[in-house]
Amino acid sequence: MRRNPRFSLRSFAKQLGIDHSTLSQVLRSKRRLSPRALEAVGKCMGLGKETIQAYEQSLRKKLNSKSASQAIRSFHFDLDTFQLLSVWYHYAILELIEVQGFKTDSRWIANTLGIAVEDVNVALQRLLDKSGDAEFHSSALTEAACNQMNQEIHELAVHAIKRVPSPHRVHRQMVFAVDSTRLPRLKMLADEFMKELRAQVSEGATKDDVYQVEISLFPVTTLKRTRGEKND
Repeated sequence: MRRNPRFSLRSFAKQLGIDHSTLSQVLRSKRRLSPRALEAVGKCMGLGKETIQAYEQSLRKKLNSKSASQAIRSFHFDLDTFQLLSVWYHYAILELIEVQGFKTDSRWIANTLGIAVEDVNVALQRLLDKSGDAEFHSSALTEAACNQMNQEIHELAVHAIKRVPSPHRVHRQMVFAVDSTRLPRLKMLADEFMKELRAQVSEGATKDDVYQVEISLFPVTTLKRTRGEKND
């Protein structure tokens, strides 16, 4: 709805293949999905079969049981966790806590990140509820959540190019021909760079801002598609 004001709860429910009143109750934690509805919604959200089955099993057990707790930490699949992992400002709020002068005030956080106060309040509630369950890194994301976050990060980058002065941002581009069989190695290099970058920023004694870094490596041709192959 933030990206498209015309997109409603009814539209989301129709996309997931469930009744809009059921979806409303699920999002407000007033109702749980039936196994059949859970499977249908899970598939629409890009969740794997094992993930859906693990959630079904956890629902049959006591919430405070050790096995259920382990299952929740191992899989990231319910609607609330999906939203938590796929919206960029949840991560930004976690990092903002480390910034000098941080204020535990929703309006201050909203003004600092340029988002709505109500979004901050919902995000804070999710973070408080899920801080012991979710892992805040890319490997925890489902494919659907990754796609949603990637789109939002691209939009943030475009916004920064238009509005943030060049001394306060870094944008680099490069186009090159590549042997596509080396993509796994290139992905590994990107992961190593991100780890090194995290280590470097962690060394700072005083933090005064929050930045987003993005690495994108994608084909700009239609060569693979013309050969009937699927692009990564």
